[in-house]
Amino acid sequence: MKQTVIGLSGHIDHGKTALVKALTGVNTDSLTEEQKRGMTIDIGFAFLDENITLIDVPGHEKFVKNMMAGVSGIDVALLVVAADDGIMPQTREHFEILNLLDIPLGIVAINKIDLADDDWLELIELDISELVHGSFMEKAPIVKVSAETGVGVEHLKAILLELCKKVPEKQDRGIFRLHVDRVFSMKGYGTVVTGTVNSGTLKIGDSVELLPGMVKSRVRGLQSHGEEVLKVETGDRAAINLQGVEIKQIDRGSQIAEIGYLQSINQMGVTLRLLGSAQKPIVQNQRVRIHLGTQEVMARVALTAGKTLQPGEECPALLRLEHPMVAARGDKFIIRSYSPVITIGGGEVMEVLIEEKWKVVKEKLQNLYDSPKSNQLIQLVQGEGAKPITLDKLQYRLGISKEQIDSLVEAREELFWLSHKQGKWLITHNQWDTLKNSITDYLKKYHLINPLNAGAQKEKIRQHLECEDSILEALLSTMMESNLISQKGELYLDPEFSITLSSEDDLLQNSVLIQLEKEGFTSSTLAQLSLKTGNSKEKLMKVINVAEQQGKLLRIDGNLMFTQTNFTKLKEKVAQHFSSHSEMSVSEFKELAHTSRKYAVPLLEYFDKKKITYREGNARKLVR
Repeated sequence: MKQTVIGLSGHIDHGKTALVKALTGVNTDSLTEEQKRGMTIDIGFAFLDENITLIDVPGHEKFVKNMMAGVSGIDVALLVVAADDGIMPQTREHFEILNLLDIPLGIVAINKIDLADDDWLELIELDISELVHGSFMEKAPIVKVSAETGVGVEHLKAILLELCKKVPEKQDRGIFRLHVDRVFSMKGYGTVVTGTVNSGTLKIGDSVELLPGMVKSRVRGLQSHGEEVLKVETGDRAAINLQGVEIKQIDRGSQIAEIGYLQSINQMGVTLRLLGSAQKPIVQNQRVRIHLGTQEVMARVALTAGKTLQPGEECPALLRLEHPMVAARGDKFIIRSYSPVITIGGGEVMEVLIEEKWKVVKEKLQNLYDSPKSNQLIQLVQGEGAKPITLDKLQYRLGISKEQIDSLVEAREELFWLSHKQGKWLITHNQWDTLKNSITDYLKKYHLINPLNAGAQKEKIRQHLECEDSILEALLSTMMESNLISQKGELYLDPEFSITLSSEDDLLQNSVLIQLEKEGFTSSTLAQLSLKTGNSKEKLMKVINVAEQQGKLLRIDGNLMFTQTNFTKLKEKVAQHFSSHSEMSVSEFKELAHTSRKYAVPLLEYFDKKKITYREGNARKLVR
């Protein structure tokens, strides 16, 4: 049978602790102060059988924070109402918390029936039915008991055992995760933490991460239900002995998790619901208390739509946390007002990886909220636009194992893994097509504005997309393979584009090329060409730039110009030289090029730059 946790909740002095003792024989008021004051201050634990844990949470309104630590991992809610008091303020608050946390099953125990007559009990039962109407406990059994006399206790136990068989399987993230509810030190062992395993499996010797703080540790020992065990898994109550961790490094509210899947965050995108019983709306930038798992953090609320959230309503919001919190997509949480400290609502975490400015975040959260849950992963991935998400970031974003991520991707035709060189990103086909279309449109507009430029530089395209180099390389490579774009040297262009010169400029370009062809590697300067052709430097520069982009002309250091035909012939001569020589001096190169040192040295440096040759001492050698 799977491990199950039953959480008792209700108003102070309604007999929760006495009921646990009647069911199990264990007094969960283990603290001296609790026994002295006669009320539960902290959460207590007992076992109904080897597979079922009972958690007794405090009922006093001052200890709701501790109550939240207890109910964060329960499967069955046992709401206790005293027959002599009936429904009280903390009965309602505890019930609302249980309802917000989506506890799957519940049961109500009317305790202290020895203090009330049948007519009064009937009224109490009607009040309870009204309280739970429309909730997960609407059809929950109501059992009358007396922890004092034992009446009804065995009947309650039988119903609890039957309910535990009906608990649905918990969502397992495929990674180990535990919310810490107690921390203590044992002589000879060191630091020990306890909690209910929220997800995954943990074995002795496993490495874990303590969050927040990202402290790494190893598991030295494990206990469950008071027995030493080799492993614990989802639903188990666990005590974990951590190696090399000081007690000051961890406390209630911390989490123990598999390394690389969870992280501390300072803000999170959420679905926020305000209780219908709330006395006033939530307003923009309101300060609230966030309870998630065993954590409590103050936060400011940024609503995405409007300036208020009315009682009974729900909307997406950004919670700006005043201290780091550990959260994962899908986590449930409770919000309590700053003052007076009462439960006013709750919600679910939608997004934990928030890096953009508010305007962008606001739109993303609204789009996520408006999407059906089945499409939210698509929306989440596609919303990254030109900055597709990596696997590492996706692990933190979803808080689930690599295997579960792969299964989600395989199940959706819209998603695919983009791999290029060392990079790997998750992207949608629509997202990919949008990026490619953006490049195509950019190049068409570029050619219209720059008709005498052969194409756009890679950096210009990257700035247009606002993406990383690795993504751009993957895009350009894919688009060239599909003949969607072309490349000339270091420039990218529309395959259908070609530079068109006027007939006059075309004639001028030909005359310049003929002149440079004759000169070989004793290049005229721009000023000299201007005198020789009788044209302005500006006009010459236009046709020279075009010739260079068309691959007809080679320009070195901005001033030296040689025809591509002459350069090709020179490369062949250099190759021929190295067929019978191991190296080449500057003098030998000068002879091959029929030029002076003034032109030979820049040409040789260009040969080195293009990885044709390399310098060793005063000579050149062939790159093989």
